[in-house]
Amino acid sequence: MLLMVLDHIPYFISPYLADVFHIITRVVAVGFGYLVIEGLRYTHSKRDYLIRLTSWGIFMGIGNFIMNQFLSQEYQMSILGDNIFITLALGAAIVTLWNTDNRRNKCIAFALLLIGCVPILEGGFLLLPFMFITNLTYNNVKQRDLSYLGLAVFFGILELSLSFSAISTNSFIGIFDGIAMNASSMFFILVVPLLHLYNGQQGKMGKQFKYLFYVFYPAHLWIIHLVANYLGN
Repeated sequence: MLLMVLDHIPYFISPYLADVFHIITRVVAVGFGYLVIEGLRYTHSKRDYLIRLTSWGIFMGIGNFIMNQFLSQEYQMSILGDNIFITLALGAAIVTLWNTDNRRNKCIAFALLLIGCVPILEGGFLLLPFMFITNLTYNNVKQRDLSYLGLAVFFGILELSLSFSAISTNSFIGIFDGIAMNASSMFFILVVPLLHLYNGQQGKMGKQFKYLFYVFYPAHLWIIHLVANYLGN
């Protein structure tokens, strides 16, 4: 959550520091994606879990819409593009369908995965494949890490080829800025060392903090946008 905040404060810091934060915070979305896969493994009701993610996604979408009525154009929020709950809910639905023995469900899951990769939802083009891979390789850490590496290489080749053509300067700072803003998806691979620190057990305060993310995520975004709008005006 600390890293998530750092990624959302470019209004208040230099663009170059924002570039650094944008790279190191690529672990945030995939980190939460990994925890959703964990949640699906341990939850007592997958149905309730899916409903909870979807409900918070709807709640945040409505909240973003209401917020936009008080924000100038520069600081307005996207209903879907600033709402990772919807992406996580879709990823959870895809995994749940895929894990059934029904061939039709698997086809629906794969179709939803392809549709979800269209860059409409927040981070969907990376987060959904990441969650799908995490589910497929859940019991094989080595295979999981190699699959993550393959995904990182894919995004590196794809985004670097597009970003370098858009960079108008050969300076180090210009290239770094271009990579940070347009080719940073590959840096999600930095989550791997963090995952190797995870022992598969719930923390001592796990139950007390169970709903912290659900509240913190929309609250911190709304506060940041309100403050930025106030200072900007």
